[in-house]
Amino acid sequence: MSKILRSFYHNLKEPVIIYDINENFLHYNKAFAKAFSRLDGSLGLDALKKINYKFYCDICLLETSELMSYSPVIAAIKANTDFTTYALYQLEERKFLYYVIKSFTFKKYKVVYFYDVTKELELEKLKKENEALKIQNLEFSNTNSKAQNQALKMALLNRISTSIRETLDVKSLIKTALRELSIIFGAHKVYYANEIKEKFRVEYVYPSSFLNQTGEVLSYDKKVLKDIFEGKNSFQFCLIEHNDSKEPLKAPLNRIIMPIIKSSEVLGIIVIFTPKKEISEIEKELLVGISGQISSAIFQVILFNQVTKKKEELETAIKELKETQLQLINAEKMASLGQLIASVAHEINTPLASISANNEIAKKIYESDEIDREILKDLNSIDTEAIKRITNLVRSLKRFVRLDETVQQEANINQELDLTLDLLKHKTKKGIQIIKNYGTLPLIKCYPNMLNQVFLNILMNSIQSLEKKTQKIGEYGAAVEITTKAQDNKLFVSIKDNGLGIDEKSKKKIFQAGFTTKKIGEGTGLGLAICKKIVEKHKGEIFFTSQKQDKTKPDTFCTEFCVVIPY
Repeated sequence: MSKILRSFYHNLKEPVIIYDINENFLHYNKAFAKAFSRLDGSLGLDALKKINYKFYCDICLLETSELMSYSPVIAAIKANTDFTTYALYQLEERKFLYYVIKSFTFKKYKVVYFYDVTKELELEKLKKENEALKIQNLEFSNTNSKAQNQALKMALLNRISTSIRETLDVKSLIKTALRELSIIFGAHKVYYANEIKEKFRVEYVYPSSFLNQTGEVLSYDKKVLKDIFEGKNSFQFCLIEHNDSKEPLKAPLNRIIMPIIKSSEVLGIIVIFTPKKEISEIEKELLVGISGQISSAIFQVILFNQVTKKKEELETAIKELKETQLQLINAEKMASLGQLIASVAHEINTPLASISANNEIAKKIYESDEIDREILKDLNSIDTEAIKRITNLVRSLKRFVRLDETVQQEANINQELDLTLDLLKHKTKKGIQIIKNYGTLPLIKCYPNMLNQVFLNILMNSIQSLEKKTQKIGEYGAAVEITTKAQDNKLFVSIKDNGLGIDEKSKKKIFQAGFTTKKIGEGTGLGLAICKKIVEKHKGEIFFTSQKQDKTKPDTFCTEFCVVIPY
């Protein structure tokens, strides 16, 4: 190799190693020595053993069996044509350099270049990573921007929603929405108009300086109307507010028409006039959200007002029903009393007759010369008992007919039953036995007079059934059995009789208002229906059983009414 050629390669910055065409080692330059340390020139190809094992192919398509013996440096030396490959050079355990190894034949020499591209590749890698970071940062920035816009949108929606929720009055609700929209869009003015046959009448305006527009009828061209009825917001720069405007605007304004729709029905429109030239996407989305909020709120207020009105109507109806029910209860009470009046009169007349007779006897005794004090004492005792009977009867009547019972009172149901039986004493004297099986009862809070009416009605029905049966078959041992007991925080009152019983057809209708098996004048058809209502008022229940009477055993109890009252 000539000195000139040797000097040329020796001064190159890239490592170079030179062989002859027989693959004998000739020379390596300073850069090679610096990069891979000095080699022993007398070893020829074997001189590469010091560095050869540190080179690896970055990408290799060889078979696995050839991979372990393959060397990119040896391949470059042995190549018959120009050769280029990428290789890794291991400096330390986890530190590598990247080389491009090129070989070519120059005259009778094989020249092998080693280009260190580590920095270039690392720079390229950094560039790619930087580009990826830029893209990631841009995506993050866009996401952050969207998040901020969404947060702004939600904050505005929440502010409007909160303002709307604070009122259940349509007028206040819409005025609140108009004020908030005016602030958001820096509006010149905002108004709400109701839809009237494809035209719109202004109902509310903000600010108050434009109140003179209230009642103005707005008309729009077909395109705007189409957008409104399709639920689309309309954006247009205008010099006039609407088609029938008498005066133009002082300056062009961006007119935003926002339809308020619920269930495909246009409730009205909100019209915003703003000097803003551009309405951003976030503002457009905001309008859609606000429109939905206002639509729902107005619809809810309308529903609330309807429900409130219905509630008031129902409360009035319930009040009237309660008054009617009370009147029916009192009417039935008076009807029951009317049926008892003959018995009551008889019960009063009997002791009165006794008192009258005793008075005549006493008069004669006083007129005679001899006064028998023992006889007078007996007469006084008889009169006292008679007066007591009358007093008890009057007290029972007075209590029974009282109409002003609105507050529950503590009562002993056994005593209330006895009070009711006092009113029926004349009826039960005629061959009817009253059997009392009273249990020990606690005082319970109830409407005593109402329960007395229940007991009276059931007992009167039993007595009438017993009287009819007696008329039909003669004396047979007619009886009414009354049983009371307290169990599981419930009070039970059972009233049995051995009368005619209740036929199958009547059983299903017995608690229906207006149903009666009695003749005209004997029953109102309200008795048991009202009894059921009274018991239900006490959160209780009333039921009955009635079996067909055995003709061979006429005194067997066949009908039982049971009243259950919780306490």
